[in-house]
Amino acid sequence: MKICIFGGNGFVGAAVARKAVARGWKVVSVSRSGTPFATPAGHAPAWVNDVEWRKGSAFDAATYDSILPSCDGLVTTLGALFESDYKDEGLARPLSVLRAIAENATGSRGNPLAVSKEKSYERLNRDSAIDLFEAFRHSRSPSVNTTLPPFVFISAEDIFRPFVPERYIKTKREAEHQIWSRTHEDAERPRVRPIFVRPSLMYHPHLNPPSTLPATLLEASAKLHALIPPALRLVPSPPPSPIPTTEIPPAYASLASLMSIPPIHVDAVGDAVCQAMASPDVEGVVDVQRMRDMLGFDPLGWSARRSAV
Repeated sequence: MKICIFGGNGFVGAAVARKAVARGWKVVSVSRSGTPFATPAGHAPAWVNDVEWRKGSAFDAATYDSILPSCDGLVTTLGALFESDYKDEGLARPLSVLRAIAENATGSRGNPLAVSKEKSYERLNRDSAIDLFEAFRHSRSPSVNTTLPPFVFISAEDIFRPFVPERYIKTKREAEHQIWSRTHEDAERPRVRPIFVRPSLMYHPHLNPPSTLPATLLEASAKLHALIPPALRLVPSPPPSPIPTTEIPPAYASLASLMSIPPIHVDAVGDAVCQAMASPDVEGVVDVQRMRDMLGFDPLGWSARRSAV
């Protein structure tokens, strides 16, 4: 199997790439810099030698058109949590994240129309995914093979509001809805298998040390929440939906999900992406609950969560 990963040298993309390489898959990474992945200390793991690193842009088809026909699947990790420069070499800078949260809470960022189009949620979270989906679909040849090539969009659980603007998750959901609708409504074009992976807070003790403390706290919160009888929960978490929708619940529901959905190691996300691509029956939304089920994690009270909704 050969896959193309957009953003394969970033935090999430690199996790998918190294898990794919471990499976013996061929991997092509397309990113703005085209440089191989390196750890924060500047080290290049051995697996990077098994990846083809390409420079390109999701908004310039000429930079990747020649790659797609030979690929059996595509993964896009492109997106932004904030419409500002809060990352350094693909990793979020803690102080920049806190500043962006404060600006969102106080409304000090001013008119959202003044945000650079290059960094807007609409462009990075929605349009990039839709453009890549259409490019990948058009690269497919009609075939009698019933196995549909997977297209994976790294989306997100709705856990960050009200700390981030609603448009962050709204544009993610709009991308999911558009891709799902186009896949199932246009029977004349080659079909692909859309997969929307929705991680919660992703962490890695070595590659992103600042993520460890909040992940530990949220893991404890999720375990405590699972112990509370559903009838006694002040704000029940919204039910998971297998089909993407553009409806956004109130911000308090997002906050409830933050406290009840456990964080997930970025390597687990990489594993889940590869397993979903290799499983012809996996389609649609793959949230944290489904990822944990796929990977054989402990249930952590998911049955109670289901009975609460």
